[in-house]
Amino acid sequence: MNKNEVREKVTKMLSAGEKKQDVFAGLSGKGVKDRVLAYLIASHVDLRRCAQNRIYRRIAIALAYFHVVGAVDGGHIVAERSLPIGLVFGAISLLFAALFVWGFSKNKAGVYNVYLILALIQFPLRFLGLSENPLTISAIIAIGMAMITYVWFVRQRLFPDLGFIGARKVDGRYVFSD
Repeated sequence: MNKNEVREKVTKMLSAGEKKQDVFAGLSGKGVKDRVLAYLIASHVDLRRCAQNRIYRRIAIALAYFHVVGAVDGGHIVAERSLPIGLVFGAISLLFAALFVWGFSKNKAGVYNVYLILALIQFPLRFLGLSENPLTISAIIAIGMAMITYVWFVRQRLFPDLGFIGARKVDGRYVFSD
């Protein structure tokens, strides 16, 4: 089986109510690596969890919309210095912000991962200018940390079987929460 066939089979089995550990045991060694299979299972959207965490998801989507506003504002600021660079910067930022809005609203685990990775990579840049404007930069750092923590919190509520990036492992074996 290829990855798409395994994804369909995982969706069908989990939607039928089978336990994640049983799905993993049943499909392990049938065409895809266990790491990929475990991620497909761990990143599967459980509609019951989505309903239980509806308010948290909506807040995450609202935060993603703030990224859209920030992307437009950032593009405008850069465009004042150089129009072509501002347009490119604004378009790329807007594309990522739209990706976050779409992914958070569609409950895509990969989008939560991309958000967290990009936010963590960019986090050290927030410290630039701390000595010149400590109050503003400290507020920016605090907001950034709060957003990273909140998105991590929502992702863990929706996808409890995910570790930092891939499926959670304990003692070298993939474990699932059901």
